[in-house]
Amino acid sequence: MKSKHKYVLFVILAATGLDILGCGASEDITLQGSGATFPAPLYKRWFLEYYKENPAVRVNYSPIGSGAGIRQFTSGLVSFGASDAGMSQKEIDKLPEKFGGVLLLPMTAGLIVLSYNVPGLTEPIRLSRTAYVKIFLREIKNWNDAEIAKDNPGAKLPDQNITVVTRADSSGTTYAFTSHMAAVSKALNVEWTPGVDKSVPWKESIAAQGNDGVAALIQLTPGAVGYIEYGYAKLTGLPMAALENQSHRFILPDEDGKSGEKALEDAEIPADLQIKVPDPKSSEAYPIVTYTWILSRRHYEDRREAETLKTLLLTCLEDRQQKIAQELGYVRMPAPVVARLRAELQKLAATP
Repeated sequence: MKSKHKYVLFVILAATGLDILGCGASEDITLQGSGATFPAPLYKRWFLEYYKENPAVRVNYSPIGSGAGIRQFTSGLVSFGASDAGMSQKEIDKLPEKFGGVLLLPMTAGLIVLSYNVPGLTEPIRLSRTAYVKIFLREIKNWNDAEIAKDNPGAKLPDQNITVVTRADSSGTTYAFTSHMAAVSKALNVEWTPGVDKSVPWKESIAAQGNDGVAALIQLTPGAVGYIEYGYAKLTGLPMAALENQSHRFILPDEDGKSGEKALEDAEIPADLQIKVPDPKSSEAYPIVTYTWILSRRHYEDRREAETLKTLLLTCLEDRQQKIAQELGYVRMPAPVVARLRAELQKLAATP
């Protein structure tokens, strides 16, 4: 009788898909990532497309800001982190020894735009390097300032105060934006007092969490201007300024990403893949473009976690996924960077 009961129990467990030999009978695996808001729309789309073809793999991504993402990654709370600023040596030094080090993977790139809410303007506003630096230094405080007016002949610039909108959280977008502003300020022989970091002491600004929060605050505030990732401006329908580049040409953010590709051309690729382009030289380049990084351990204790993450990230480098990036307003990755990434991902493995 006991033998019969054991057989019945076996059939019930098998039919319900429960693990007879221990946990893990299901093939499903979940990867958890967190960090930058900048690439969040793209990552979520990539991971959804991967799930459609690999339904046993779920990838959850929480856009909580680069600084928080680095902290969660360093603490071992997530499978991978994400940062628009890469990682500093001080942050890398905090990694647990069991990680075997970090792989800094520039998985995509995008434009940081200056979106604004200026009632009455019918054409994109043109902002010189001097104008947009001085706006964020709070030396230009009105939309009809002479420095803005000279590059916008015929535009009905209002006698309205400029409200600067910045990030409240520790943000890689802020790091990339302030890196550019510092480079431009140096060329203009102007002191960039806020400094360069993921969080800086802005003067006379209002702040919001994430790229989406900044976009929402600009929409709600007449006279506002703020820095956000191109995709968020496109999604919300916010106007974007034409910015003067290093060659003194005014360049609008373009939907096909060509001005971003020009910005990334010939950029030096360092050994750690922390590629920085604070002030691109090409005359066709949009001036504020940044890579954004996935942060991966070199060694994972769980072999399936390591193999799944490697396969996922290699898939994101394929041509069809790069086309999705372009559709969402990100910049197609240069072929030499893709080649380096494929080689770097071979270092991702289970703990020896």
